[in-house]
Amino acid sequence: MKGYKILIVEDDQKMNQGLLHIISKEGYFVQSVDSGEKALEKIRDTQFDLVISDLKLPGIDGRQLLNATKKYDANILFVIITAYGTVDTAVSAMKEGAEDYILKPFDLEELRLVIKKIMEKRELFLNNIRLQRQLEKKYTFDNIIGTSEAMMIVFKTINRVKDSKTTVLIRGETGTGKELVARALHFNSNKALKPYLPVNCAALNENLLSSELFGHVKGAFTGAVSDKEGLFEAANGGTVFLDEIGDIGTGLQQTFLRVLESGEIQPVGSFERKKVFVRIIAATNKNLEAMIEQGSFRKDLYYRLNVVIIDLPPLRERKGDIGILANHFLKQYSAQNNKNIKRISQEVLRLLENYAWPGNVRELENIIERATLFEVSQEVTPDSLPPALTIPPLVSDMNSFSKDINSLEQLSKKHIIKVLETTHQNKTQASRLLGIDRSTLWRIMNRLEMNSNNR
Repeated sequence: MKGYKILIVEDDQKMNQGLLHIISKEGYFVQSVDSGEKALEKIRDTQFDLVISDLKLPGIDGRQLLNATKKYDANILFVIITAYGTVDTAVSAMKEGAEDYILKPFDLEELRLVIKKIMEKRELFLNNIRLQRQLEKKYTFDNIIGTSEAMMIVFKTINRVKDSKTTVLIRGETGTGKELVARALHFNSNKALKPYLPVNCAALNENLLSSELFGHVKGAFTGAVSDKEGLFEAANGGTVFLDEIGDIGTGLQQTFLRVLESGEIQPVGSFERKKVFVRIIAATNKNLEAMIEQGSFRKDLYYRLNVVIIDLPPLRERKGDIGILANHFLKQYSAQNNKNIKRISQEVLRLLENYAWPGNVRELENIIERATLFEVSQEVTPDSLPPALTIPPLVSDMNSFSKDINSLEQLSKKHIIKVLETTHQNKTQASRLLGIDRSTLWRIMNRLEMNSNNR
């Protein structure tokens, strides 16, 4: 806590210098003035954390200085120094924003404790500000990367509904960033300082999930040795994120429907209902409409959940975003791993764009993280990528080859041609991708009567 800036305002020169000396010895940066007018000039020039002012001053008195200081910057803390006969005035000043008052003559240890207590409050305030800025930075729209038309629709939807109480359903394949969108909705909203509580519905059975979400009372089931508050109650005023909502059973679906309709929860084993005010964001990688047709998901619950739908496109449908995402992750993981990797080679970018991305953005992030660990140069090269990206599949679709492949030799020839295309006819690199040495590749190509260049 040392290093905070404190301003002393005291017209008694001896008291002024005494306070300056005592407080400076505690490790704080301290300045002093002898009038309220000079204090306001100092406050405009320097960002002080605390002002310690005598109540009685010539010209602008301590109480007027307090009001002027709070109007200038409400976050500057203020302490009044007062004589015994003006305690009532000091107490009134506290109602107007002063943190505390110190009586003359004061004990040095008491002065130190008052300042320490106030600086601890300042430390807590600044820590909360830092934390909030970290949360805002982590979950701003800038961290949901993309310039494709589909992603622009996602950004616009988040911006329009973030401050509403409306239930939002996020749909998308595994790895598309559904929870990142849910967090962006919460932490960019007017509920950002309220709780955000996620729960994976697929990870718990129906009985445990009911207890987890709505709580239970003592004796509700074996092991319920005391009352327990559920996530909905703990998140009151904030957001509950229900990931994999399609995995909940039909019994719990009915319970969810009641909660959405009434805003009330009922702890397991209790007859009492409790009113809660939470925003629900749900996500799924399943086709809920198909589940409704199959009878495994309630239609009425579905219509309650999908007031606003955010569809996240799979990465294979937004190829133009792959390079942007890859460079974003490269910068992040290069810094994290203390690596000086400045760019991604054009060959790697081409491999990334040609890949199918079954794991979507999460898979891309993992691959770039791996590349930063394995890369030894300042540019990500194919050598630092996993084989799935650098070696084409042997046969992607047997039907597509049925007309011109009648033997194992023809299949091998087709595969080698694909690998050579991937490496731009570089035989050394192709042999490495095929897991054979260069001379073996030459012999196979000669046997298959394949034309070759001397690379």
